[in-house]
Amino acid sequence: VDLLKFPAPRFHDGDGGRYIGTGDCLINADPDSGFINAGTYRIQLHENNLLGLWMSPGQDGRLICAKYWQQGKSCPVVVTFGQDPLLFLVAGQSMPYGLSEFDYYGGLRGAPIDVICGELTGLPIPAYAEIAIEGEFLPGQGKEEGAFSEWAGYYASGEKMEPLIKVHR
Repeated sequence: VDLLKFPAPRFHDGDGGRYIGTGDCLINADPDSGFINAGTYRIQLHENNLLGLWMSPGQDGRLICAKYWQQGKSCPVVVTFGQDPLLFLVAGQSMPYGLSEFDYYGGLRGAPIDVICGELTGLPIPAYAEIAIEGEFLPGQGKEEGAFSEWAGYYASGEKMEPLIKVHR
């Protein structure tokens, strides 16, 4: 895997690095219930197969990761880029824990989302996404992520230690 081949811009001079994910969809599953979560998070490109991710502590994706990490396990994850804009909109919404964005998307669209099963993670991957990666959130490992300029050019925060995704495919 060499994610450095993709266009991942440094948007502003004060940014802490290149960002591959600002319009992405991150997918993970609760290890206890199997609930599938889809969220939109900021993803910094650190190395050819290593991504940094900023997730607010209360977001479902992070809560799911924490369940794996408390068991000393990596959290399987899929990230898509260039997915259906409706899925991107739905993934960016706050929903009650346990309500799958995939189900909500299907309700709005009037048909279930077309997915393929990830060979590495077993997670559902939107079939018509332009790019999909599979990997794992590493427990107990992090790297400085940020700063990142908001669309208007201001910085809401500086660098912080954030979790890492090791990309395998």
